[in-house]
Amino acid sequence: MYGKPKKAMLFDDFPEGGGYPHGFLEWAFGIMRVTDPEKVLHLCGGSVKSGVTVDIRPEKNPSIVADCRSVPLQDESFDFILADPPYAEDYAKNLYGTQDVYPKPGEILKEASRLLKPYGKVGLLHFIVPMSRKPLKLLGVWGITTGAGYAIRAWSLFEKMPSEIV
Repeated sequence: MYGKPKKAMLFDDFPEGGGYPHGFLEWAFGIMRVTDPEKVLHLCGGSVKSGVTVDIRPEKNPSIVADCRSVPLQDESFDFILADPPYAEDYAKNLYGTQDVYPKPGEILKEASRLLKPYGKVGLLHFIVPMSRKPLKLLGVWGITTGAGYAIRAWSLFEKMPSEIV
């Protein structure tokens, strides 16, 4: 009646300095049907080596130094967005020193919705599955882990629906 349960996706350890687990981006790009990784916007993604990166920490050398809740880009300028924010305020403090500007998942999705073109997709890696509001539609949720003994995170994928459908 409920179908066969799926296993969590298993990826290698994190690259030096944090960021996504090795192999995750390639997998996520496949799910999202990304054709050019250089055209993906990465929110809270100063460690990512491809695409357009936005991070509040200038020492990470992002493409754009900005708060992910207020990115200085035009509305509807991206087809694909990925976000890997600190998962909690204590993570923001202890790992990144950004506790004063800790972004909540709903705030990230609000800005991603503004930046996405119609039918664009945003993937958020977090400990929670955020509530979505129109025009975003939840397409799916996957469990992501780097192995036994490590926390599992949710990768939630949303699509921006065009205004005539919302």
